[in-house]
Amino acid sequence: MSIFDHVSLKTTRLEETQGFYEAALAALGINKRFYVEREEGGVAGFGRERVELFIGGVQGPEPTPVHVAFRAKNREEVEEFHAAALTAGGTDNGAPGIRPKYHENYYAAFVIDPAGNNVEAVFQGPA
Repeated sequence: MSIFDHVSLKTTRLEETQGFYEAALAALGINKRFYVEREEGGVAGFGRERVELFIGGVQGPEPTPVHVAFRAKNREEVEEFHAAALTAGGTDNGAPGIRPKYHENYYAAFVIDPAGNNVEAVFQGPA
């Protein structure tokens, strides 16, 4: 179980960023569960069984980028996430593979989303 109830990312490029997450997270079984328009900008909610990620639009300069990692069920999901994220407009920040500096079974891929965030999919079990 996650230690977080939810995470909220903000962007001035909501439409593009929302589309990126819709495509990239589908590979991990995470889907857009809602979208609402608000005065300050729209908000999209993503999750598997419940909403755990919010992508919200903001006015002004692009917020400071963050790093967020999504748990994959296996190495294949990590690879599917990476491919889908690149197709959806992400920039490669680390192809799927073992990251031995973390531990021997840390299999991850990294992509920069349209808002500049470092997005990771990771599977930490044996192959």
